[in-house]
Amino acid sequence: MALPDGFQLPTGFVIDRLMRVAAGRWTELYGELGIGKPALIVLVALATEGPLRQARLSEQTRIDRATLVALLNELESHDLARRAPDPADRRAHAVSITDAGRALLVRAAELEARDDFFAALTARERATFDALLGRLLAAHGG
Repeated sequence: MALPDGFQLPTGFVIDRLMRVAAGRWTELYGELGIGKPALIVLVALATEGPLRQARLSEQTRIDRATLVALLNELESHDLARRAPDPADRRAHAVSITDAGRALLVRAAELEARDDFFAALTARERATFDALLGRLLAAHGG
């Protein structure tokens, strides 16, 4: 189906379509890493913002608290994250990423680099794309 002259697809529509294509690709990536998407989201948050109290981690990742507890149990069982009493408030727990968790994020970046999903972009375009996405994400509380 051809688009009418001068018609441009809405940016939100294009982002949504691209997200759906990418989601399938990254599901395979998570499978190679042996973790799910929510676990990777938590590890990235801990690597960039951590250590974080569980309540703040729940807000940051938009993962409800009950689900987060189960997820942290799984991450701890694989030595990817660690909970400890928060020094500022011993009733709360601070969650941090472990060296093994950081190594897993490095492996994720290596797997992504091998993927041809971004092959249509030059290295410079990819850097610009990543920077723009980062700005949008920061502007919208992501």
